[in-house]
Amino acid sequence: MAFSVLTVLRQSLRRLATGPALLVLVALAVVQAIARFVPGEFARTTPGIIGAGGGGAPVVITGNPLPLLASFVVAVVGVYLALVTIRVFAGQWGIVERDHLTHRVGFGVANLLGVSVVLAIGLGVGAFLAIALGLVGIALWVVLFLVLLAASFFAPAFVAVEDDDILTAFRKSFGVLRRSPGRVAALLLALVIVNALLQALGGVVTDAVASIGVVGPLVVTIVSGLGSVFLWIAIARAYDHLEPTAA
Repeated sequence: MAFSVLTVLRQSLRRLATGPALLVLVALAVVQAIARFVPGEFARTTPGIIGAGGGGAPVVITGNPLPLLASFVVAVVGVYLALVTIRVFAGQWGIVERDHLTHRVGFGVANLLGVSVVLAIGLGVGAFLAIALGLVGIALWVVLFLVLLAASFFAPAFVAVEDDDILTAFRKSFGVLRRSPGRVAALLLALVIVNALLQALGGVVTDAVASIGVVGPLVVTIVSGLGSVFLWIAIARAYDHLEPTAA
């Protein structure tokens, strides 16, 4: 059957309050918290070096690789958690199985990173067009961003669940968009709105607990990951409702 936007949203929000989703949030928060203890900076600005009228403060590369390595580890762990989350919640009941954690992890993480790289390159090209062409370029950038986002929305699920490589995953995801452009567009719009509401809720929680000793920052980090985990669950639930021919 074709996926229903309201059904995907309802199921995703319900599963966001389950144990596996909470564990993913905690794991993401812990890794980010540990990374913050890495000393030094890879790059920093040096205000005051350039005289008046000389422009903004320059960026100085310190040569310290530890912060860069920590950021890379956080990114890889985040992609792995996305892989696991999609696998878990692509099933009707969201039960964690061993294969969800261990099956072809390297292949899955590499291809999910590839999806992110493709999106980043597309956005970079769009940004160049925006700078070079002014208002027309900005319009092209917006269109390119929306098309890439819609065309790649299901790609992570095809990578995580069906072990597809990045090219196959994009082809299948674009096939879903071609068959159901209205539903995909409506789902993306709904996810943006729900994410905005989650961020607003997170802001309230952050203001309430930020000053509570060691617990406050950890809670803030967990809340900040709500949007990402919700998106991963939504991808999984939408995938689960796809017609068999779409895969």
